[in-house]
Amino acid sequence: MGVNGDPEEQDRESASFPECPRCGSEIVATTVSGPATGSAVPCGCRVMPPVLEFE
Repeated sequence: MGVNGDPEEQDRESASFPECPRCGSEIVATTVSGPATGSAVPCGCRVMPPVLEFE
């Protein structure tokens, strides 16, 4: 449970990161360098920005 006991905060803390479509690693951040170019962090795989959207 979160520090303040908020159930919503607990859900955010237990949420998993999206998987990289190329290698399957968790994507914790992204770098977008163009309208159709980006890279996943920490794996460094090249991904297209629509792949980076959360569901």
